[in-house]
Amino acid sequence: MNNGTLTISEYQGIPIPGHDKVLAVDDIIDWQLLLEFLKACNWKRRYDSNILDGTQWELTVSGKGISVRSYGSNAYPENFDMFLMLLNKVTGVVGVRISI
Repeated sequence: MNNGTLTISEYQGIPIPGHDKVLAVDDIIDWQLLLEFLKACNWKRRYDSNILDGTQWELTVSGKGISVRSYGSNAYPENFDMFLMLLNKVTGVVGVRISI
């Protein structure tokens, strides 16, 4: 996020130049809803399961009234589905969908 513009990088493995999507979010109501959700998050620092193979995720967000730093390995906070729904409303505008 820089000056009201969100840069979304979608790739697997090595980043490829030109894969970034840019989205102005200042006037998007879904962006404001996502920020309010993140302000209210009380996520633990780490979520783990006993599964050794699968999905790992990491979220680091800091800004005005927001500080979230959380990681998971095959485990998620209780309201992670709501987070993904709000995030996908924002990123869907540029054709990016995030799922687990």
